[in-house]
Amino acid sequence: MGKHYQIRPRDNPISRLSAVAIIGAALSFLPACSNEKPFIKETFVMGTRASVTIYGMREAEAERAATKALHELHRIESVMSNWKKNSEISRLNRGSRGQPFQVTAELLALVDSSLLYSKATSGAFDITARPLVQLWGFQGGAAIPPTEEQVDKTKNAVGYDKIAVDRSSSTITLPPGMSLDLAGVAKGHGVDRCVLILKENGAKTALVNLGGNIYALGSPPGKDGWSIGIRDPLGSGETIGSILIKDEAVATSGNYENFVEIDGKRYGHIIDPRSGRPVEDILSVTIIAPTALASDALSTGLFILGSEHSAKILKGLPRVKAIFAEPDGETILYTTFGNLKRILLPENAQTIRSKEPVGKSN
Repeated sequence: MGKHYQIRPRDNPISRLSAVAIIGAALSFLPACSNEKPFIKETFVMGTRASVTIYGMREAEAERAATKALHELHRIESVMSNWKKNSEISRLNRGSRGQPFQVTAELLALVDSSLLYSKATSGAFDITARPLVQLWGFQGGAAIPPTEEQVDKTKNAVGYDKIAVDRSSSTITLPPGMSLDLAGVAKGHGVDRCVLILKENGAKTALVNLGGNIYALGSPPGKDGWSIGIRDPLGSGETIGSILIKDEAVATSGNYENFVEIDGKRYGHIIDPRSGRPVEDILSVTIIAPTALASDALSTGLFILGSEHSAKILKGLPRVKAIFAEPDGETILYTTFGNLKRILLPENAQTIRSKEPVGKSN
């Protein structure tokens, strides 16, 4: 059954973690204590900072592997970015208009995977939600409160079930007015590609971090896994806890950094495509999964659903673990699902209640 922990927002985070440098949008890597120094290479891509950390390789070999891996992220950005007019996704959005548009096998597979996550989350995760995101003042939209009529009209151009994917001809058909946004899966896909390239080039122990989308390959010297810090869901910038992961990915979705203020009210950037409105009753969701693509997509979809509605989905995903941070009066309620190897939440967090066993959780 799900475990629940509750703390007051004004309580101090774990003191021994408060000085850790943050290297991800929502997560941080806590270095291993070892005499062996890791090789680290960084770049800026997809609007964020990316880094590859490698143990156990000669510097020249690590440099070569990391360079290839990070180069792959730039290639993926050129294919998947809505901000690049000549990217493949931008050409698809302009060129389909109700007609089949031929795409590469990579883009077809990523859209296909996205549709599976849409179905798994009952439409909470939806790569067609971009018009709603823009309506609420994100991605170049105007920060003006939309009317219910505007929301309803915009929703007509949204809906993953309206996308037609033809595998035999490698084509995708979008209804007129619809556009795809792969922001919820592109980083995860990029991290998975990085890990594959690192493995092909001899890496056995490495960490890939793309703006908080992380994959931990193997374990650092003398450790059981990689210790990943979790940031305060209220946006203080402090690290309030940590998890231990090995050969799996982690990603966090939260509204504490990307938001707009309209008429004095703050709205987060994560929009529920079913209602057409920003999600307001959850702070953050951290997902640990076998692949970075899964953790990326599910962190968004389950953020929208919340812990109660996500429990049944998680029951069918035994290899996926989750940590929900939700407001509960003047406190924050943390709910965990899955067999986490180790989780450290704020020292003053206490188990306050347990639900009936809806999903597999420990």
